[in-house]
Amino acid sequence: MTRANTLQNWLTDRDWQGRTQRDMEGFVRKWDRGAVQQSFSDAMKRLPSQSAEAVADAARDLLADDHWFDYLIESLATPMRTDPYFDPPFRPMSNDIHTGLIVFEDEHMSIAAGVTRFAELAARKTAKRGATSVGFSGRMSVHKFVRAGGARISLWEAPPITAAFTAADAGRCRRTGERTLADGEILTIDGRHQSYVIEAARGNLLLLQAEISVDAAPLSVEYDSATLSYVSCSATRDGASRIQMITTLLRKLGSDAAFPAIAGFLDHPDFFVRWHVMRELLGIDAEAALPHLKRMAARDPHDDFALQSWRRSVAGPAAV
Repeated sequence: MTRANTLQNWLTDRDWQGRTQRDMEGFVRKWDRGAVQQSFSDAMKRLPSQSAEAVADAARDLLADDHWFDYLIESLATPMRTDPYFDPPFRPMSNDIHTGLIVFEDEHMSIAAGVTRFAELAARKTAKRGATSVGFSGRMSVHKFVRAGGARISLWEAPPITAAFTAADAGRCRRTGERTLADGEILTIDGRHQSYVIEAARGNLLLLQAEISVDAAPLSVEYDSATLSYVSCSATRDGASRIQMITTLLRKLGSDAAFPAIAGFLDHPDFFVRWHVMRELLGIDAEAALPHLKRMAARDPHDDFALQSWRRSVAGPAAV
């Protein structure tokens, strides 16, 4: 029977679909209550402090003994062989060169298992500007290269990303070294000022990665490896990104009634959220937004070019 015929049968067989769903739900219950998840949770309860460094040290210990990963693969293999439509019930973490699954997540960190494909990596390196991006995630992370694929990486540093970050003071990144990874090697990266780039590989990389949520910088920052100059930044927290997206959507929909609710975010702790909200308020109703703009120009603690420009515009020609 061809795969197309099998899929057609599954789509028309409610009993089969039900079995698939029940098997996936059963796997989730067993995994969530199992020894692996319990060991991860216990490690977070035993932290000596609630710092990113303490979480990273615990993550290194959890990734050092990767028998839990072998158990995970074996646990998934049987239902996937039995039912071709059994989908591993984990949240995906994927991009154009990497495919992974998040197998543990709490307020301290997430742990993912995945594969980086060297063919797509090579294609990106030969594409226009593909090899020139160096990203600093704003978070600490721990990486175990279960299979390193003969990868050669470059190591990078940049000025620390803090709550007082400005594009004007972003400085330049610098390359600090290069090395070839070995199977089983563990690498800790403080994404608030460190990064690495896979320069080349001879095969796929099998990777376990712990991303630390504690003490994260408000922004991730990107530099150009050719010029070493700052390129862009983006929010590291989902909440900040959602506020930006929703306020933009409300402005585009012409939702004037949402103006007071949007204005409530002008006190957000992240400066870039405050500024984004201010821009959207100006787009919704410039006259109503002017008093808010004047208050922001007078009181906002963050000092960057955009805010300086607003201050000059609010003050009028005499201030220029």
